[in-house]
Amino acid sequence: MKKIMIVMLAAALYLSGCGMTAKSPAVQSAVTTVQAPDESAVIAETTVTGANDRPFIDMSWLLGNGDDGDYPDKLYQNDEKNAELLVFRTGDVYLTYSLDRKMAGWTRTSSDVPVEMEMADGCFELITADITRYYGGVAGYMGDPYIKKPKSISTMTQAEAIAYCGMEQYKPGEIVYSEPRYYGDYIIIRYRDDVRVYREGRLLGDYGTEIQAEAAVGLREIPDTSVKMERLGDHSAYVFRCSDTYLAYCAHIGMNPCWTRYVNSDFGNEPEAFSLNDGEGVYIMHADVIKLNGGNARYVNTPMITSAEEPEWVGYDIISRGMEPFWAENRAQSAPGATSPEWAEFSDGYNAMFDRTTAGTWLIYCLDDKYYVYLDDHTQKQRVAVCDTVYETAKLIAEYK
Repeated sequence: MKKIMIVMLAAALYLSGCGMTAKSPAVQSAVTTVQAPDESAVIAETTVTGANDRPFIDMSWLLGNGDDGDYPDKLYQNDEKNAELLVFRTGDVYLTYSLDRKMAGWTRTSSDVPVEMEMADGCFELITADITRYYGGVAGYMGDPYIKKPKSISTMTQAEAIAYCGMEQYKPGEIVYSEPRYYGDYIIIRYRDDVRVYREGRLLGDYGTEIQAEAAVGLREIPDTSVKMERLGDHSAYVFRCSDTYLAYCAHIGMNPCWTRYVNSDFGNEPEAFSLNDGEGVYIMHADVIKLNGGNARYVNTPMITSAEEPEWVGYDIISRGMEPFWAENRAQSAPGATSPEWAEFSDGYNAMFDRTTAGTWLIYCLDDKYYVYLDDHTQKQRVAVCDTVYETAKLIAEYK
């Protein structure tokens, strides 16, 4: 009961905390020595809501632990005098980096910055300040600094900032996270749900996917810019090679129940991380997926797989998880061309089905108005036939010896 009350109180504190909004940007043009704020302005650790909307919550008074007690989600803090920080602003978020690595790379400030530190979106500053770092807590802080007393502030060019922190270069095809990477004259970073691109302190644009951001900096070309792209992120997927065509299936809400032509990051059909023979299939536990719609190809919730970690070659029993049953024996007893409402029919929504007989597990793909019939008899996987009709396919499976 006590734990439930604590969780409810934590949620109430989280929802009631108001994230402060950034004020109008003001760029520092030279090294500035600033007046330290009054000590009374230091934020109490139990009430502050950070600029990243993660509140400080110290539950020691609820759990009956003293200052020296250790308990789950305990909030720790450490004061530093004259800390040197590189600061980068993206949107209303201020990110900081210190060469002494007392935090995990780039991390957000734990509250709004002092007014004298405000700068334009996409710019860098180097500051010295008295700070408090926070670790742990309900929000899982990792050295997030609260800037108490700025001592000096100087602007930095993009090139100077990159050299100062040894910023990592963006590699084509990698996933963008909430820390800056450079590519040529550009800075690339994830901001909320978009990928942002800056050039010398100027925002070029917000892009829904890394592919669109790469096109903006000249790393690739998108053959059809009318295609709508939505990044879904890390999901599982199945891939199968049917004749010379790779097909993919992603069991995710909002995606098609059918198999679609595989689409790679260059809008081609060949997977970039692996290759298959006709009749082979893989299961990908971690595929980075983008949903495609529209365009000249008339995509409909089509998965574009931009990366595929550790594809696992699997049998047809596994592949059939993304299919409807075919019931070949029942179909073979019907007149050619006959259908039944009790059986799923091949359509744009269901273009692949499976069956199981004493011979093994069957997969049937409808591709270009032909029915490609495959059999896994647990010794080999092979294409048995290409049929013109559903009835012909059903007879083949039902009578197969």
